[in-house]
Amino acid sequence: MKNPNVVNVERTNDISLAKLRANYANPAEGYLETQADEMRAKILNTGNTEEYYEIKGTKYYFSVSGNDNNDGLSPETPKSSLEALEALPLKDGDAVLFKRGDIFRYTRTYGLVDGITYGSYGEGLKPAFYGSPEEYAENDTWREVKPNIWEMDFPYEYAGGLIIDYSKIMGVQKFAGIDALTDNGDYTNDFENKKFYLYCDSGKPNEVYHSIEIMNACTIFQMKGSKDIVIDNICFKYSSGFAISSPDPKGNIQITNCEFGFLGGKWYGKEKGRLRYGNALEVWGGLPNLYVDGFLVKNNWFYQTYDSALTWQGNQSGTVYKDFTYTENLFEYNNCDIEFFDKDKSVLDNFVMSKNIMRFTSMGWGTRTFDGGIRGIEGCIRASTGGVGRKMIITDAYFTDNMLDCPARQIINWNTSPEQKEKIHASGTVLYVKSAYRTLEPCLQGLQDDLETEARDCRFAKNEQELIEMFPKFERGAKIYWDK
Repeated sequence: MKNPNVVNVERTNDISLAKLRANYANPAEGYLETQADEMRAKILNTGNTEEYYEIKGTKYYFSVSGNDNNDGLSPETPKSSLEALEALPLKDGDAVLFKRGDIFRYTRTYGLVDGITYGSYGEGLKPAFYGSPEEYAENDTWREVKPNIWEMDFPYEYAGGLIIDYSKIMGVQKFAGIDALTDNGDYTNDFENKKFYLYCDSGKPNEVYHSIEIMNACTIFQMKGSKDIVIDNICFKYSSGFAISSPDPKGNIQITNCEFGFLGGKWYGKEKGRLRYGNALEVWGGLPNLYVDGFLVKNNWFYQTYDSALTWQGNQSGTVYKDFTYTENLFEYNNCDIEFFDKDKSVLDNFVMSKNIMRFTSMGWGTRTFDGGIRGIEGCIRASTGGVGRKMIITDAYFTDNMLDCPARQIINWNTSPEQKEKIHASGTVLYVKSAYRTLEPCLQGLQDDLETEARDCRFAKNEQELIEMFPKFERGAKIYWDK
């Protein structure tokens, strides 16, 4: 019998409930509850895309209740499927608008088109794209193959995560097969035989749970070599790949007013025990001398990312990252909030991280030691712009007016070279540390200079006094509060 005490926090914008979907199982309490609630409300209750962006071209409408035989040119005649989306004759200046309140479950990646605005229309909650192929609490094909072990067909690449009852249970992946499943929420995926196994000791899973989301390995949206794209007012959840990947973009990308939750967890390969990964939004520079001009990420909510919520990174010298701005975003329970690095002679020109709130970093599902291997200890900021093979050229980088609330592990881990210091401008940081939430003794780990020598300058702060003494290496005048 389904638990009557489970509240559906998935489809509400009531802040007292909506905040629980970031960690319904064990919500933390920080020092910035009021500020986070205000930012969350601002993000969740934004208007439709046409209120923020001028659409000069054709508008196409999509709804899960639409019909692909429709022309898609009005809210009354929407299209529906991924195939119809891919077949649109899109031109620069057009828009694709998705109906609010709908959940689109596309099981493979959609490649975004240059010059297009992707957003919302209608009323209600943000239109959602889920990497979970279906709501498995409505699937009646579960069958018991051993006591308390239930099997279901899963004809997809790989299940990198499992979220039950709106995160009341965050599934634990077991790599040793079905005999290793011993607790409710334990699961394993036999991807060769396309089977999924779940431990549930209260009966048939669809009769016990209100919601079962299995995170398929696909990336939801991809912007490959893209430019002039807007993604606005959309919810992305339950993909063990990325929500949005952007390999080798050209620039003028804007991502605003979106929600990103429970993303990542995929393996690098199918070999058991290899590193798991997955970011909410990743920019990847893989081409030599790539020039990326303009990338705005503003007013979004990122939570429960297995790896990093926001990241740009690359493996080619000479990449230019110009006018990247991450501002007014809310981060909660991510393994890492913001990550960046690239090869020698790559350029960082006017990179701005401002007015973000970062909370409970490294307290989410990506930092669990009992779930197939810990992802990392990367913390609020993980960056490498100096050191062997990574001496980037920084024109200006700004970290201003950000608020950091109860990080569990690292705070700032930014490897630099001495000549970069005057180009990194940090000011206005407010940092709260709660000792009860600390899972790694050194809370400030990194801020390293000159990694090519043994005399490198490292800082490891283990208490309030050390943190106050060492943080000026990154920023003078930061406000630091430590709860003893």
